[in-house]
Parts: sequence; structure tokens; C-alpha cells
Amino acid sequence: MPPLISSIDLHGELFKESFTHPQSANVAWAMISGEKKGISPNLLKDFKTLDLLFFFSPSGIHLSTLLLMFFLLINKLTNRKTGKFLKLGFLIGALFLPFLAIKRIAILRLLIILKRSFKYRFSIEILFFATFIISFILGHYQASPLGFIMSFLYIGTFLAFSDKPRSHLFLGLCSSHLIIAFFSGVEFSFLATLLSLPCVAIFSFVLPFIYLNLGSFHFLRINWIEVVIRYFILMIHWSAKLTIGSFMSASFFLLIAIWIILFKQKKRYLLIALLLHGNALQAPMIIVNQSKLAQLQQLDEAQMKNQKDFYPINETARYSPEHWPLNA
Repeated sequence: MPPLISSIDLHGELFKESFTHPQSANVAWAMISGEKKGISPNLLKDFKTLDLLFFFSPSGIHLSTLLLMFFLLINKLTNRKTGKFLKLGFLIGALFLPFLAIKRIAILRLLIILKRSFKYRFSIEILFFATFIISFILGHYQASPLGFIMSFLYIGTFLAFSDKPRSHLFLGLCSSHLIIAFFSGVEFSFLATLLSLPCVAIFSFVLPFIYLNLGSFHFLRINWIEVVIRYFILMIHWSAKLTIGSFMSASFFLLIAIWIILFKQKKRYLLIALLLHGNALQAPMIIVNQSKLAQLQQLDEAQMKNQKDFYPINETARYSPEHWPLNA
């Protein structure tokens, strides 16, 4: 094992040992490293129900958090010209990380810097499309088609509806979820999408403090982030429970209905789309390769089994959220 990776693993183990509850330790470490080993299968299922598994995969949120912390630091310690060079170096360094989502955000940030430096009058939408063209040329789509598509849909949604009412942003996110669910042959829940939004907001707020705790636990003998992590896990757990019974077939006509609302078309078109949705409950399964879907389900079950083998069932029960004291 390379010395750098061995050192990171050792630091991660020491970081997790500073926690009282293994579940909290494993979740906190997964949020900053992407290593999900040790998280109970039931908790992973809760994150998956809310489509929040990307919390455990270094992405644009992680890079944005690090950029914010880094930029605040260099703005305090350096002059403006030196700060620009350091920011540029940080973004170029991010291009060499093995995480494709981070590379795409770094490319977008670099294009924005170039635009400001040379005073080009390109809109953010043009820079967005340029980012994904460059990403495609670099082979990111071939390496991870689903990740590429999800990044395109979600970043595009936030850019398109950033100056629109929040209800439009919510419907835009629902349409992105629906497109992915439709072509994946899985069900969709408006409630799960709604409940995931405050979870994403809290995660974005808490993540910088997890990084700070990672850098300070050697010096401070108290783990001041554990309680926050534990209550955040409880929030995920009960939010996932609230979605039970709210999932429906992700039909193309339901997607059309959302677009009709977004673009304020005539209400009779909305009624027609909803009626067609009611008669096409199995629409996604027509286009999904059944054998491929079965393979994916078997792979998912095998991964869950591996998690159970690593994390014994009695330990899982002991550290599941419903067994935690709320006043801890």
C-alpha cells in the first residue's frame, strides 16, 4: 500500500476512534472520504430512499466547501494578487483528483475565472455547456455515464432556476429525479424529493465543521461534532420513514405534467397528462432491459450482504437510530 494512502487510512481510523458511537464515526468519515465501510445496511437504505447517497461520494458540494474554507483563509492571510494565484493553483490541483464530479466543478470554476480575467461576455449557461463538452472530451462520460448525466441534470437545474421562485426549483429537481427514475425503471416520490432538500442544506452547512473537526481532533480532547452527526442521522432515518407509501411509477406523462406546470401551459393539458399517467403505471418497465435490471438488483443485494458481513447484525441493532437516547 502506498505510504500516502496508508497514512490517510491511519488518520481515518484515529478520527473514527474519537467518536463514542461507531455509526456516527463511520458516517462522518464517509462524508469526507467516500468510504462507506461500516455503515449499517439499514442506514444506507435510508440515504438511498431520499436519493442522498451522493453525500458519501466526493462531489461538487465537497469541493465548494473546501474552496470556501480555502478562499476565506487565503483572503485573510495574503494579498489579492497572491490569493488569485493560490485559488488558481487549488482548482488546477483538483483536476488531478480521481473524482469526476469534482473535476467538472473545477473546470466550471476555471472557466469562470478565465471569463473574468479576459472580460469575456459569456453567460453562465454557455460556461455550463462548455464544462460538460470538455468533460465529455476528457472521457468522463465513458468512465461514468450515470454520474455524468446526473451532474448535468442537477447542476443545470440549479443554474436554470437560481433566479426563479423556490417552487420552480423544487419542480425542476423533481423533473430531474423523474428523468433518472424513468430510464432506470425505479419509482419516484415527490415527498422524498421535498424532504431531501433540508437534508442537503444541513449537510452543506455541517460539512465544513466536519473538516474542521478532522483537523482539530488531535488537539482537542472533545469530539464536538458527534452530537450533530447523530441528530443528522436521526433526521435522515425519520425522513425516510415518512416517505413510506409515497412512491409511484415514474412515467413519462408525469414528467410532462410537471413541465406543463413549470411552463404554465393550459390546465386541460395537465389533466390529460395526469390521466395518461394513471393508465401507464408500468411505463418505465417497457424500456428497461429486464435482465440488466435483475443484474443491478443482484449486485445491490450482494453489496448489502457484504455490509452485513462487515457490520454484525447485533451491532447494527445496537447503533441504529431508534436505539439512541434523544438526550445524548
